[in-house]
Amino acid sequence: MKPIIISHRGNNFAFPENTLVGLRSSFELGCTAVEFDIQMTNDETLVVMHDDNTLRTSGIDQSVLNSSYQELASVSVHEPKRLGSTHQPTPISKLDEVMGLLNEFPGTHAYIEVKEESLEKWGRQTVIDQLLPTVQPYIKQCTIISFDLPVLDQIREQSDLAIGWVLYHYNEESLNKAKASKPDYLIVDQAEIALDTPPWAGPWKWMVYGVESADLALKHCSNGVEYVETDFLEKVLSDKKLTS
Repeated sequence: MKPIIISHRGNNFAFPENTLVGLRSSFELGCTAVEFDIQMTNDETLVVMHDDNTLRTSGIDQSVLNSSYQELASVSVHEPKRLGSTHQPTPISKLDEVMGLLNEFPGTHAYIEVKEESLEKWGRQTVIDQLLPTVQPYIKQCTIISFDLPVLDQIREQSDLAIGWVLYHYNEESLNKAKASKPDYLIVDQAEIALDTPPWAGPWKWMVYGVESADLALKHCSNGVEYVETDFLEKVLSDKKLTS
């Protein structure tokens, strides 16, 4: 059995993170699943961004939550500190633009992380009201994930979308919450779980992130983890242990 490899924020070693070009590159490399983050602007536009400020990815100190999409349209998130000017300009993508990739690559899947900053700023239902119509046409290709379990429970009540809870801690308190909510996926930093003991059994599938090699991916897979998220996409995908 081989794990399903998930591209963390796209092919982010070669391209800026959470961008259309980086996500497209993941699919073109043969990766069948990507993970990316969304925030909401002040005109209720869902954009593909991890941070609630553009400083780290653009060099420009601008709030995502307090800006309209139009105000953000001229910001280039080409990650100048990390990647120089290689990918300048790279616009901030709207969620609906990224959803278009799923039409181009019909056998793929997107794990969409709803960020807590937007939920706190705008309220869970406001974000859900924009999210559901955008992803509903791609329901079989999307899973909504978050550290915020209540928003996932609300999404389940209002749609048939799959949900995945990202755990802050792998402990008894989290297990009890998981048993009550029964998400489709439980997601955790790979360093949080042992390799010699299978993770909690339940109605969920397991995903780990922070995996840096095919060897580690296979160890987790042999322990019952089906989904493995990595930043080291090209290195992991090219390893013969996963392709043979």
